[in-house]
Amino acid sequence: MIQVEESYLNHLIYISEHDELTGVLNRYGLKKRLGEIFTPQNEGFLCIVDIDHFKMINDVGGHQTGDLVLIEFAKCLCGISNSLVGRLGGDEFFIYVKGIETEEGLRKEFAALEERINAIDVPCLNGMKITFSIGAKYFRGDLDELKDGAYSSADKLCYESKKQDGNSIMIEI
Repeated sequence: MIQVEESYLNHLIYISEHDELTGVLNRYGLKKRLGEIFTPQNEGFLCIVDIDHFKMINDVGGHQTGDLVLIEFAKCLCGISNSLVGRLGGDEFFIYVKGIETEEGLRKEFAALEERINAIDVPCLNGMKITFSIGAKYFRGDLDELKDGAYSSADKLCYESKKQDGNSIMIEI
């Protein structure tokens, strides 16, 4: 039997669960963590977040600039209190914010997020602002509810928020 150092094994687990570029959870890591934390006591908001006009960011600054925006954007998302953050792919992120039960509370958290994102300075963008669209669905922490439509509802809300001007949030309680 081959002996594997514990630190190496921990490293392998980490890279299997995290997005290589941004360091947030990847789809596999999200699925694993959500299965561990979802209970009826962990009510909160399930959110889908897209960076607005990401293709334009890549077109203006190149793909290295796009990568930098993704990294900085993910850091800003990680500043949300009591949250689980993951990258679903491209410029789409998943956030589960627990402990907030009202639309007002969530909007306050996202106002702080907007301030952090406005502070991102990417010189290659020549002053172009980074904005986002969010769909948020109140969620009672039940995995069956997640499978039965909470994720789909948040995704549809995100799509609807993209029809608005930047930094739009659509919330369903």
